[in-house]
Amino acid sequence: MAKGTKPEEDTAESPFENEPSSLDESTHQELRLMHRESSNAILFAKKIQWSSVGSALLVFGASIAIAVSVDADKPFTNLLAALTILLTCGVIFVLLMYQFWQFNEISRIRQIEEHFSTLYLKICTSKSRREGNAHRYTLLVFMIGVVVLAAVVANIAIKQTL
Repeated sequence: MAKGTKPEEDTAESPFENEPSSLDESTHQELRLMHRESSNAILFAKKIQWSSVGSALLVFGASIAIAVSVDADKPFTNLLAALTILLTCGVIFVLLMYQFWQFNEISRIRQIEEHFSTLYLKICTSKSRREGNAHRYTLLVFMIGVVVLAAVVANIAIKQTL
């Protein structure tokens, strides 16, 4: 054997052996149900987040349309501007609340997955948790940024109608 080389058996990956779950069938079914419910809750929360962003953008557009179409005076435009600020705060609160809910559901899923087979765990860990968190929080920042930017644009447009 040449210097600096390793035996073939050291460089080869050891064969994977699947260990099935040690749970009884009833408990396994309960965990599968809990896993499905948590997954559905995450999807529901993400849908609510995007719906909140979309709804806020529609309300901002409607506020601009109202300010432009109605001969708005200063108190009315101030009211519309305050509405956009209040709505922005509310939407950001909803986005954060549902993000925390998703975090709790993901934690629950991870606890459930510890009791499944080693093959299941191997497949689940093929994507980095850090990467998943980066995607999740990048989307959250993007949603908050869109709402804040739209509120700024709406306030500028509303003030321009005077």
